Amino acid sequence: MSELPMKSPLIASLADVPETVLVPAKYLAGGSIGAQIVYGLDSSMMVATRQPQYHSKPHIHDSEQLNYVLDGELFVFVGDTGFLARKGDVFRIPRNAVHWSWVQGDGPCVLLETHTPPLIGDPGVTDTAHALLEPQEDRGAIKAVPSVWPTDFDRSEIERKVMQAHRRAEVA
Repeated sequence: MSELPMKSPLIASLADVPETVLVPAKYLAGGSIGAQIVYGLDSSMMVATRQPQYHSKPHIHDSEQLNYVLDGELFVFVGDTGFLARKGDVFRIPRNAVHWSWVQGDGPCVLLETHTPPLIGDPGVTDTAHALLEPQEDRGAIKAVPSVWPTDFDRSEIERKVMQAHRRAEVA
């Protein structure tokens, strides 16, 4: 009988990845978000659960972001436009684009998010994110990107415009 191979550092069960509070309350207008984050040398991936009424403030990061909506829906705002993303949709946030989101329904919205380079530079994230790296890989080569929260960006007019367009489209 052959022995089972040792567990690889390149795999983890999501159940074993700690959850982190991804966005501190001071950057939210409502709700909360938790995320389980894994990363390699060049990218990070997270399962992020935005609770009902989650409403982040505009932010940027030096990472391209690709998202898949696993469950629920949320409004996503990028620059001066936005859209409603629902279960089964995929969407992209360009690198360094001002963006934010708002869960307006009664249920949570769960996203699978990828970020390149890894979005693991925020306080608390590096303590809970799980590295999928082999021992010989150079962790010092990782560009751990943080989020930046501009204070001079007014989201209200953009949200109003996007919501009005969405309501008109639903009626049509």
